[in-house]
Amino acid sequence: MCALLLLVGSPWGQDRVEDLYLDHYDGAITRWLVEGAFVPRWDFSPDAYIDYLGPSTLVVQDLSVVLLLVALARVMSRSRTPGVSGWSRCLVAAVLVSEAVALLRWWMLDTFVDGLELSSAGLRTELLHAPLAFGLLAGVLLALLTAGPPRVRITGPTGATRAPFRLRKGGVAMTTPQAHMPVGSMPGDVTRYLCAAAYVDEEFADRVVDGVLADEASAVAPSPGVDLVAVAHHCLAAQEIRRRRDLRLAGAFAVVAVLAPLWLLFSALFLSFTASVGRSRPSLATRGQHQPGNRALVSTVVTAALAVPFAFPLAAAIASLPVSGFMAWLLGAYLAGVPAVLASVGAVVFAYVTVVRHELGIDLLLRTTMTRAAFARRRLPALPLKQWIVDRMAVVKEARDGNVTVYSGFSPFVGYAPPASTWSVAVPLLPADDPVDKRPRPGGPVAFTVVELVAHVREHLRTVAARDGADGIADTAPKAPASPESLGSLTIEDRVFVDGTTIGDDERFMTTAGLTPATRLPAEAVEEIMLRPTGTVRHHLAVHVPLWGGDVVPSVLLHFSTEGSTLHLHCGNHVLGPVGAVYHVVDRLRDPLTPERQRGLLAEALHRTGPAFFGAPSRALRQARFETRRTQRMADELTAMEQDPVFDYGARMSMREIATSPVYQNYFQVVDADRVTSAVQRHTLAAIREFLDARGYDTTDFRAQQQTILNQGVIQQGGTSIVGNQAIGTGANATQNLPRQTGPAAAAPAQK
Repeated sequence: MCALLLLVGSPWGQDRVEDLYLDHYDGAITRWLVEGAFVPRWDFSPDAYIDYLGPSTLVVQDLSVVLLLVALARVMSRSRTPGVSGWSRCLVAAVLVSEAVALLRWWMLDTFVDGLELSSAGLRTELLHAPLAFGLLAGVLLALLTAGPPRVRITGPTGATRAPFRLRKGGVAMTTPQAHMPVGSMPGDVTRYLCAAAYVDEEFADRVVDGVLADEASAVAPSPGVDLVAVAHHCLAAQEIRRRRDLRLAGAFAVVAVLAPLWLLFSALFLSFTASVGRSRPSLATRGQHQPGNRALVSTVVTAALAVPFAFPLAAAIASLPVSGFMAWLLGAYLAGVPAVLASVGAVVFAYVTVVRHELGIDLLLRTTMTRAAFARRRLPALPLKQWIVDRMAVVKEARDGNVTVYSGFSPFVGYAPPASTWSVAVPLLPADDPVDKRPRPGGPVAFTVVELVAHVREHLRTVAARDGADGIADTAPKAPASPESLGSLTIEDRVFVDGTTIGDDERFMTTAGLTPATRLPAEAVEEIMLRPTGTVRHHLAVHVPLWGGDVVPSVLLHFSTEGSTLHLHCGNHVLGPVGAVYHVVDRLRDPLTPERQRGLLAEALHRTGPAFFGAPSRALRQARFETRRTQRMADELTAMEQDPVFDYGARMSMREIATSPVYQNYFQVVDADRVTSAVQRHTLAAIREFLDARGYDTTDFRAQQQTILNQGVIQQGGTSIVGNQAIGTGANATQNLPRQTGPAAAAPAQK
């Protein structure tokens, strides 16, 4: 593009442009567009500018072309946004660059070229005709050259659209920072990572506060291995820290907006340019990360020092414009432009210092409170002195320790990840034959209830877990010392799942003491649900085995029921995958702060200052209106609660699931989750067979089904089942997901 512009601006190119201009002089639009081709005009001979007083004009014009090409090259290097937004950004950037260079050229002509008479009409032509036409044409060319390939959106089996990503050569980029992040290893790591996420991921903290805590009429979804109370405390604390930062940045933004609104464009260009200059050279290391060197920071300081003096001649050029009143205020053209320059430059410096202080404070907090050694000893951050927060925290604590999940929507397993696989068996309860004479045993089989069967399976799994891998569940080498994350960390609980739209009149779940449903039922009520599994209330025996510090949690949810002379068992296998790799950054930090890490924070603050500064007013306003919105929302919910008999009390969001990454950080996380899930299923089936044998029931059919499940992982008894990309059953159909995700918890199997 630069070569094309140089060719058009050369003496040879300008001769052709003049001929084209004369040929289309009668066409206003065509003539106006052709005028843009005069902008990149350059020459080596002063004779070409004899009408404009020779060499001085030549130097000014050639210098303007150099600045124009450099600015456009910077824009091109940063323009990689596809779609409509990418085109609009290219057009706006090209027009702004063209107008800025035209204004600077006008100032240089007025300052350095003696005897040149510059009129208001000439100024309008200089700023509105040719530069605007050139900016539009250059913007279109920029968009064509830098639009880039389209983004690909992966659509899951249920039609939900997943996060967009760009196609990269070689598939998934495993040399990204995520691939080098540490992984969880000790119990409780996942809670620590989620608490750290509140500070390193602003969106996560906002979703927890707005979607879980402020939704006071809904139940709270628990997740195995996560201390929900601790995560909620830290999300509130992180929001308060960011609120103070945003108030300072919003104040600086307001100063510029009051004194000279259009100088916010200068602040944006200044921040963008210094941030791009401050980028360190691309590292050739692919096996680790290193912090930027001193050269990047020095180049940034030098660039800023050179860019700031540029603001004063720009202000002087604007102040010389024949404008007054409202336009003078917008352009900051009053008082020689000094207030506009001081406000814009001062706001940028203040914003950078504020962001640096914020980043250093977060880094100190993570290094001193989020490491494995410090996290367990630290108290939770204090809660804001608001009654609704105290009441909501009590609900969160009850959900963490409760045995009821009140869900919203179709799937009841909120907080456990979508099922990776499911299977069912139906066992006819027939009397077993005597092993000697092959006749039915005298007296027949011993009757039992689902409560007794569940108790037997629960006790069997606990006995196996107590042996800590002695049966080959958690340790393939029996002589090796047991890992603290082997099956010995297995937890078993009775969990009741109930649809949130069906409990408005159910005294078991709704109380007069609070608005949210109860999330703990007494043992007698749970047993009653076991015996009568009808309607929207169902019992599951939930078996969880936290692995990798709770970063990976395979869960097996078992539902038992009897109908007539048939025993039904439904098994759902769920795997909570690891949380986002960036949340693991706390395991990389070292105390005290090293000079290398400090340089890295200073460099990162350069890139974050612009978004933080320009987004601060909207964020501060949103925070200021938070209590008003929450109060209004609660009033509307109370009205709907009184008027709608099917008001939805169910939880729609899980703190743990919104932080789950679609990509595993380690291959053996997938292997361990699959191994544990298979072991729990195997011992569950063995416990059921042992229970039926002891009570005199024929287990021949059950053994056949058990063998099918253990060998193939699926059994088909009518209907349609889908495993991977294989469909079994009448009218079977299957859909295969794109191979973007790499583990059983990355996404639910595609189904139709």
